[in-house]
Amino acid sequence: MNNIVTLVGRPNVGKSTIFNKLTKTNNAIVADVPGYTRDCQQGTCNFENKKFFVVDTAGLFFNDDEVSNISEVNTLEAITESDLLMFVVDGAEGLVSSDIEIANNLRKLHKKIYLVVNKIDKVQKDIVLSEFSELGFDDVTLISGKNGSGIKEITKKIADNVTEAIEAENDEDLNLAILGKPNVGKSTLVNSFLGKNKQITQNKPGTTRDCIKIPVTKYGHNFNIVDTPGVRRKSKTKNYIEIIGVIKTLKTIEASDVVIILIDSLDGITDQDLSLIGTVMELGKPALIALNKSDAIDEYQEHLLKYGVDTKLKFINYIPIYKISALKSFGLKKLLSSAMKIYRHSRISINTSMLNDIIQKAIFDHQPPAYGGKRVKIRYVHQGGNNPIRLVIHGTYVDKLSKDYLRYLSSYIRKKIELTGITIFFELRNKFEK
Repeated sequence: MNNIVTLVGRPNVGKSTIFNKLTKTNNAIVADVPGYTRDCQQGTCNFENKKFFVVDTAGLFFNDDEVSNISEVNTLEAITESDLLMFVVDGAEGLVSSDIEIANNLRKLHKKIYLVVNKIDKVQKDIVLSEFSELGFDDVTLISGKNGSGIKEITKKIADNVTEAIEAENDEDLNLAILGKPNVGKSTLVNSFLGKNKQITQNKPGTTRDCIKIPVTKYGHNFNIVDTPGVRRKSKTKNYIEIIGVIKTLKTIEASDVVIILIDSLDGITDQDLSLIGTVMELGKPALIALNKSDAIDEYQEHLLKYGVDTKLKFINYIPIYKISALKSFGLKKLLSSAMKIYRHSRISINTSMLNDIIQKAIFDHQPPAYGGKRVKIRYVHQGGNNPIRLVIHGTYVDKLSKDYLRYLSSYIRKKIELTGITIFFELRNKFEK
């Protein structure tokens, strides 16, 4: 059992709204237009010390429109890669023939399916339950994605059926994931580390389809390289295999210890690069950025690249950035040494007394803002886990600490403790919580 749940259903039943509620984001665009969601969105949901991925898919049309068919195939590929499915139907509109057709197709996959009846705000629940009982699912949850009712119930059901976060297979050897958009040079980087052409490399985006894991000894270090498939914007491709790459990439990130995010220096910092970086940060994986093909850019391109780094990557100034050439093996020794160092630091145990001294000094320098005229008081902090490093803050109204203040605390801690490349997660517990 993995920890990926995929939202599936016909268009305009509210999948994107549910996705936003589960992930507590607004990443999925919500529109009252059937089929608006074309690309598969992914995010994370944290519930009662469990974390799972949520994938929002395009609606299933079952018609002959080319774009819709591409979306459908990508959706079906996402379903195939998931173990848990959330089948969303529209309670306000009622049961329709396409719901029945989708249900019949989902049953053939022999996966755990949660039937979620959305938009139950203005309908009689007993009538809705009776109507959708025709689909024959034992597990039915009534929710309103719009106002949030029932979201906690379905979230708990899912959390009870997901596995814990995947741990590294070997406590000694680093599992190093290589992440980047197609044709950025991932396979070339693997070949450079191996010193031989073990992977198929070709100058065509999307050549590498499957995740591979290779034991390597290089520059005196033993580690495993995980090379992920390219992640491509589906608005620019008709290649049906790409969504598999997206989901396998999520699995690879979760299974890895450190992630190298490759960026093409010739392209500069693109929105797709930022999206990939955001995914790694959201999952809390230690990371470093490698600007590949840096030897192939001229002075003007180098100026644009520097400007892009300074403006677009300033929000992750704790992530180290290196210029490399995977083809010529330039900068790889320094890159690998940094990855090994980040891996060691990601496993540290922070002394509780020292941590609280740091936090109290941070508070002395800058008090947390009051909430509704009430003082927010941090009583003590301790480490709750690592990779990602999780710090548990206890106190009064600490759940009202702003993101800006938590970023301040994170930056202050980094000045005292070497945590380069490592995202810090905070868990906020008020004094009445255990």
